[in-house]
Amino acid sequence: MKKFTTALFLAMCLFQWFVPAKMIYDSEMVVRDGTPYKFKTQPVDPSDPFRGKYVTLNFEANAVTLADSADWVPGEEVYVVFTTDSAGFATAESLHREKPSSGPYLKTTVNYISSNEPFMVFFELPFDRFYLEESKASQAEQVYWTSQRDSTQVTYGLVSIGTGTAILKDLMINDTSIVEIINRLNAEDE
Repeated sequence: MKKFTTALFLAMCLFQWFVPAKMIYDSEMVVRDGTPYKFKTQPVDPSDPFRGKYVTLNFEANAVTLADSADWVPGEEVYVVFTTDSAGFATAESLHREKPSSGPYLKTTVNYISSNEPFMVFFELPFDRFYLEESKASQAEQVYWTSQRDSTQVTYGLVSIGTGTAILKDLMINDTSIVEIINRLNAEDE
């Protein structure tokens, strides 16, 4: 009985290490092998005292225009294929109920369907938070909000999309990482 209990305990310990290791591995594969897209951001109300140390993001490419509503339902699982516009930013190209046979796509859910023509189907983007080192998060949020109010600055999230999943790699302001901007500001303060 003691051998069985020990074996069961060891199996449980291995499983507890396997699950997070698999999640990390899957995320790293999307970052390494996924197709990078630039998602242009939109302003969001920043006041939320219950959120942790991250920058809250909202993206423009969260809807696709369709000829008809096609009986889409809020909460329905869908697959979104993206393309890039002439400026290099991601736009939703098509929406599918079945998994696309090739290329990068995002598995997500329908959020809202407009009732006016042309029909717009809005969907969830699962990368709406950019996490930072705790000491830099509030400063990064201030820099981000300042850039959102300034129409001369272009702010976007650099997202890698694989087959069904997406990883937010960086938050960029005028093609410069927000982490680099914060490091420069802190170096100037010293």
